[in-house]
Amino acid sequence: MCLLVINNVARPIISDDVILLRDDSFSKVKDYLRVLSSDRRDGEISKSYFYFIVDRLRRMGLLIDNAIDFKAVLPFTVNNKGINLKEGIMYITNDRHLIYFNYYDATYQCDRCSITTFSCVPSLKKIAHELDIKIRSDIPNIAWYELLEYIQYYLLESSIFLRVKTTEIGKSSEVIKVGEYARDL
Repeated sequence: MCLLVINNVARPIISDDVILLRDDSFSKVKDYLRVLSSDRRDGEISKSYFYFIVDRLRRMGLLIDNAIDFKAVLPFTVNNKGINLKEGIMYITNDRHLIYFNYYDATYQCDRCSITTFSCVPSLKKIAHELDIKIRSDIPNIAWYELLEYIQYYLLESSIFLRVKTTEIGKSSEVIKVGEYARDL
């Protein structure tokens, strides 16, 4: 059970940062991947809807001006015990492919998956190779889980600090202002 989407990136990339994005916003990004990957509208969607999506992607911290501002995005949830990193990743490879993987989406199932050999396994190997991660399992869903577990562990292990504005503490996510907009992502 997963969702894997791969797009070629035409936008400029200005950062190699890792972003933590709320899980509900991470799940919504799958609908915006074409706009995130390319700054061209190509007549497929209306101009106003295109810029609506661009605005949302900017408020999520994924775009700055016209450029992509991340190397990887990991989803998280918050509960009364803290932050939980979820099993998913959005990653831009060195050869400019945007790989979106959500472990909990039920679009594909490994035992009946048509993309395992064409996209899934090569994408998994590409990310693992670029991050110098050894994967032990030959079963794709277990291998993805191992990859994500490794990335999450070393992301937190290597983090010195996380920054949050004091004006955002104690407010629900619907009330927090980002620029002039209420965060409804």
